[in-house]
Amino acid sequence: MAENRFTTIDGEQLSQKLMQRAPDNSDRRQGFALVNVLDEAQFERAHIPGSINIPQGQEQAFDQRFDKEKEIVVYCASPKCEASEKAAEALAQRGFRHVQDYAEGLTDWRQAGRPITGTAA
Repeated sequence: MAENRFTTIDGEQLSQKLMQRAPDNSDRRQGFALVNVLDEAQFERAHIPGSINIPQGQEQAFDQRFDKEKEIVVYCASPKCEASEKAAEALAQRGFRHVQDYAEGLTDWRQAGRPITGTAA
């Protein structure tokens, strides 16, 4: 089971990744996916541009959408929010091999002055 682990990524690392290339949330294998794991209403209010929404607890949607080798970055609201960590762990248990958790989430992203989109952005 040790092989089914996920890693963490900080805001600077994610920002650098996004400067190098945009997320590819539609290709099953290529690029990386950026996924907000909060509920749909929270996603609509605010999210990182280019991300999609698959709420924590609905990890079966990842199985349908992405190959197990796809690089996936998940995030939620803040370090106090456990949704991204739970989603990352669930994905690792489902056999996804390249999962990263941006644990600081939207709070950190916004405090660093990085762009947010949504109805409350």
